[in-house]
Amino acid sequence: MERRRFLGVAGAAGLGALAGCTSALGTVAPPDVPQDQLDEGGWTRTDRSEDTVFEESYGPVDVVAKSTTLTFEDEQLAAEVTEKTLGQIEGRLAIYAASHINFSPDLNNLPGNVGREEVVGEVEAAARDQFEQRMRDNGLENVRETGEEAFQTDSGKSPGVTTYEATFPVGDIEYDAGGETMSIDVGDIAVAGDLAVWNEGDYVVVAGGAYPAENYATTETEELSEAITVTVDVDLGLTPDEYRSEVRGLMAATR
Repeated sequence: MERRRFLGVAGAAGLGALAGCTSALGTVAPPDVPQDQLDEGGWTRTDRSEDTVFEESYGPVDVVAKSTTLTFEDEQLAAEVTEKTLGQIEGRLAIYAASHINFSPDLNNLPGNVGREEVVGEVEAAARDQFEQRMRDNGLENVRETGEEAFQTDSGKSPGVTTYEATFPVGDIEYDAGGETMSIDVGDIAVAGDLAVWNEGDYVVVAGGAYPAENYATTETEELSEAITVTVDVDLGLTPDEYRSEVRGLMAATR
């Protein structure tokens, strides 16, 4: 029996390292995430990574950005869907990740004509590229940016949130029905993504997540013989609006 894995093993919003980069920056503190909210929602930390985001020259000034990223998985949701599908669909169904990015020179004291907005824009461009690539690396298809919505952090920042959509190809799942194999074509499940980047003090925060964007429910009937007809109701019970609210609440509370 082939199990369908959802979002794989990589983080959603973490920024990858650039080969060959060196940095005078020391260890970057992790982002300040709302641990109580994560615990209450059934989220478990699955990864912590430290990377060099970019190293760019702006005239005579070399600017280095280095990050520490925390990645979380909604294990509670994953366990519920695995149980409902008798192990046919497993893996990460919702992911949240946040990065704390420090700079050298300090972001508030950039010399010469180096602009803070230019540097933050560089981070945002890298974050968007990496976010889309991570979604593809996790087996999602048709990944595309869909727009931007208003978004405000609990600290009063208003960076807006960039939204994404993608599809996860589930295909057929199979069940044993009275000794006969019954196949249900789930097809694709829509996935949504949110990403925000903002300047917080002398550092930058990147936060975002991916989660199911629709529920899946169907009723399938199959005649096993002239005398036996089997009906199977499948309802994953996914609640996209709740997932979106939860992920954006985690984003807003992160610093």
